[in-house]
Amino acid sequence: MNLVFTKERSWVSFDSGVTSFSRKHLEQLVLRRSKELGLEVEYLVSFQLLNGMRRIAFAISAEDGILLSKLVDLLKSEFPSFSGEYQLGELINQCQTKESGRLIKFPLSIEISSHVSATELIANSEIDEVLAIGEELPADAMLKTNGYIRPIFHGGLTRLLVERIAEGFFAPVETESPHECCGDHDDFEL
Repeated sequence: MNLVFTKERSWVSFDSGVTSFSRKHLEQLVLRRSKELGLEVEYLVSFQLLNGMRRIAFAISAEDGILLSKLVDLLKSEFPSFSGEYQLGELINQCQTKESGRLIKFPLSIEISSHVSATELIANSEIDEVLAIGEELPADAMLKTNGYIRPIFHGGLTRLLVERIAEGFFAPVETESPHECCGDHDDFEL
């Protein structure tokens, strides 16, 4: 575990070690344990680590550094193959500089259950940019989110990757329930 305190929020990073759990299961576990502790997570960011064997690490931020430490201790007890300090401080730095990471939870002040304009999403969330794959995003683009968005940190910005779907809508490239052939891919690269 690596713990960083700042004026605005505290950060921890956690490497789940080699595990057979899916990324989605690990994300849900972190959020469930946070809720059980009464910890309001501001950011939950995942990273694909490839050091011999594939595994998932997280950077987590919240205002309450003490509860955040308790969360990681609780998670460590659930993962006997906890891998310790591999790149953990660097993961926090990558989040703080918005260089790398996949956001699971982040500041969002609008409802995204169905449709939202790209402009409205940018104005009411951590997202700095919505990028359409293979084309320029129209100024009036409407996004069909189905309540699920997973932006990424890249190049100092928070970006949501989208693609055109039926009826002129755009949808996030990452879906909540991808086809089996697509569910095990590494993080998206720009």
